[in-house]
Amino acid sequence: MRPALRDSLPLALLALAACTAPGGSIPDEVTVTVPSSGEVVVWVEAPRYLAAPVLTMFSEQTGIVVRATYREEAPDGFLDRVRDEARAGRADLFWGSSSLSAVGLARADLAVPFRPSGARPIPSQYHDRQFRWVGFAVDPRVIIFNNTLVDRDEAPQSMDNLTEGRWAGKAAVARATEGPAAFQAAVILARRGDEDGRRFYEAVAAAGNRVVATDGEVRRLVVAGEADWGIVNLDQAICAKRQAEPVSIFFPDRVGPGAVIVPHTITLLRGAPNPAQARGLFGYLFATETAWQVGQNDCAMMSLLPVVAMGIPKPEWVPLLGAVNVMPVDNEAVYDAWVRNAAFLAAWGGTTSDH
Repeated sequence: MRPALRDSLPLALLALAACTAPGGSIPDEVTVTVPSSGEVVVWVEAPRYLAAPVLTMFSEQTGIVVRATYREEAPDGFLDRVRDEARAGRADLFWGSSSLSAVGLARADLAVPFRPSGARPIPSQYHDRQFRWVGFAVDPRVIIFNNTLVDRDEAPQSMDNLTEGRWAGKAAVARATEGPAAFQAAVILARRGDEDGRRFYEAVAAAGNRVVATDGEVRRLVVAGEADWGIVNLDQAICAKRQAEPVSIFFPDRVGPGAVIVPHTITLLRGAPNPAQARGLFGYLFATETAWQVGQNDCAMMSLLPVVAMGIPKPEWVPLLGAVNVMPVDNEAVYDAWVRNAAFLAAWGGTTSDH
């Protein structure tokens, strides 16, 4: 039962990098009132299978028509189109699949600071300092391994196992050109420094790991036994388990630097044509319904709300973020690392063969 109501990415990011983050104070907290009619225009970088159930539930409960454009429907120049639509006053909200695009929109002065009261519990790592974007759920990067081929007690435990030890060269990874894989690469580059980070990615390819287009392909290879293990988003790993595929899941680097936690973000766009409805949906993403829905999906994410303390039902197969060793992240530094290294990662992803 549901809880009661309460383009080319590197080029786009390089263009946005010319803008600097404006200063500003923290906006006042706002209690959101959701209208009972109208429409809201949302551009969605996140996969449809994750976003559509939440947007459909919002529409059903409020009567607001949601007009969503998904990146998978218009992958070429998607972020350019988001910026163009925002500047023309034809877009209300942007749902990002990491903080990279959200920071870019904020740097381009296309994000309006907005701080709904429901976002009060969100840790600082998952929102902009001025609340120009806020994370409401996370989709951590995790290790999956084929449990018919790999004994749990001997399974890879760390990202470093891609290049060192017995598991080096036996994994599949997604190209780091966009989305969560790009965010993870930017985190590693920001943490290790550009030179060491690039050496790491060169070593991942040189070791013989299979570099493929998407997390979905990584999952397929691991399930088929064509790769012993791989790195994917938690939603893909949970989906594999729910479909009884022969995989097990580890959060990487449980002792050490920690797992890369990828936030799903929401941004109120400047010039939103439907401001009341936009603020209503923005606030709704921090309501109990959304926290419930992101965990109920067969390809589940983790809400950033304290679901246990709030009494929100959570399936047993969805872990709690508090039990994970989280890698600390400065999203502005991560964005800068991504921009500096975008050409390198695009070449790495584009020239490394799937072998």
